[in-house]
Amino acid sequence: MTESTMTEDNPHSYSDYSLQLNRWFLKPIGAWPLSASTSKLERIVSLILNFFCYFFVLFTVIPCLFYLCLENETVPVKLKTLGPFSHWFIGGINYTTLLLRGKEMHSCIKHVQNDWKIITRKEDQKVMIKYAKIGRCTAAFCAAFMQGGVLSHCTISAFTKEIIVVGNETRTLRVLPCISYKKLIPVDTNPTNAIVLATQFVSGFIVNSSAAGAVSIAVVFAAHACGQLSIMTTWVNEFVTRSKNRNSNIRLKEIGKIVKHHLRVLR
Repeated sequence: MTESTMTEDNPHSYSDYSLQLNRWFLKPIGAWPLSASTSKLERIVSLILNFFCYFFVLFTVIPCLFYLCLENETVPVKLKTLGPFSHWFIGGINYTTLLLRGKEMHSCIKHVQNDWKIITRKEDQKVMIKYAKIGRCTAAFCAAFMQGGVLSHCTISAFTKEIIVVGNETRTLRVLPCISYKKLIPVDTNPTNAIVLATQFVSGFIVNSSAAGAVSIAVVFAAHACGQLSIMTTWVNEFVTRSKNRNSNIRLKEIGKIVKHHLRVLR
């Protein structure tokens, strides 16, 4: 959805504009929060995605952990391996955190959607759209940075060939982005080497999406809160400006509205 496709009479289109990229990042890995209206089929698909995501991540992390613990290699080689391993391992933790915090995320999403319904004045909506753009741009940057950086590393590794000699046989293999323990998975043979390389690409996409999704959704929520506080500042300034021309009962109603919305922003 772009800004030009939003309709003024449909608050859902505005909230969808602000949260769209986050949904794109998290839904393919089954980490987008489920709601009460989510169908049974969608819940089953989400569970299947969770299973396969964990499978691909663990298929990358566990053999690499065995390599670090059991392989008799020099310290520099193991330190070089520790970088990719830590990225995949922490990415798996990020993914788990997203799943465990699904209810809290859904509550925040509903809060954002309700704010778009409450704020109906065009000037205030323009402020919210401004901060929604900031959130979207930051979310897009996070995704581009994470996916571009790590998948570029995976691509360069895939195009780097390694020649090994096993007995009288010479083999040409692709270098894996995350080294695996050969006694657990024979990555020095084909097509095992190609299969493991493909799974590491998939697991790399998963951990990148979880990291980008976690950061971007936090940024979108923070940008939305900043927009609400900016609107609150505008309301207070307008109230002070015109308060001299209003009677006390009307002023009390306006103060009540401002305080109520302020408390809502702070929740």
